[in-house]
Order: sequence, then C-alpha cells, then structure tokens
Amino acid sequence: MSATHPVYALQQAWALAVKRQDLSQIQSFYPAEFRAFDAVKQLQFNAGDYFVHWQQCMEFCPGHSHFDLHQVQLHSSGELALVTALVYCAGSDEQGNSQGCWMRLSQGWQLQQNNWRIIHDHFSVPFDMVTTQVLFQLSPEQGEPV
Repeated sequence: MSATHPVYALQQAWALAVKRQDLSQIQSFYPAEFRAFDAVKQLQFNAGDYFVHWQQCMEFCPGHSHFDLHQVQLHSSGELALVTALVYCAGSDEQGNSQGCWMRLSQGWQLQQNNWRIIHDHFSVPFDMVTTQVLFQLSPEQGEPV
C-alpha cells in the first residue's frame, strides 16, 4: 500500500474516529448517498440507516474499544480507490467485560469535488458452510493465507 496516497491517511483517520466512537467524525468521511454491507443486522444499509446502526453498535459497547486495521492494501486508479484490510474490533460493556473478533473490510473510495469519500463499506465475518456457524475465533496469527 502506498502511504503517499491521500486515501491512506484518510482511512487511518477514519479508523481512529471509529475507535474513539466519534459518530460525527465518522460521518464526515461519507457522501450524502452511499451503500454499505455490514456483518450484523441487515443485508444492506443506505446512508440514513447506516449511521443509526453505527450508533447502536457503539451503545452495545460503551466502554473501551479497539478498532485496529491490519494488512491494509490500497489499489487506486484515477478517481477510485479500493482498500481492503483485516480489522480487529472489540469493545467492553458497562461491567468491563470485553468481546471482539476479526472481520474483513473492503471500502470503495471516490474522489468527489476534490475530496475522497467512502462510497461503499463492506464488513464481513467468515462462516462454516456445513455448520452455518460464524467463525469468530479466526485470526491472522493462525497462519491463514492472505
């Protein structure tokens, strides 16, 4: 990934806003219209539903949170950029109990009026097709190919 591409720094700032649970800052990275696929709750989200969903996720883990990007890759051409990463997302509840898992992230970025914006988010968690169980225990340290 080219650390000199402007999307690199923007994505790092976006991840920090998520970690800080700063919803207004998170929203500033998105245009008025976009489409998102999250790992929980709905099949897809539009702009209005997505930030309500973000707020609900943050309320679920009101304590200390982790949102750490790993193995980030950026591919760009002209006014479009694609970023993929593995994300460790964890949070603690009001009693201090922490839970978290690794997820996959794909983001589409587009240059709009001289500003890069996230036009598509896609978070996912792998699952076992035979058992239909979500594989929350997977991690990049297990030597999985990337």
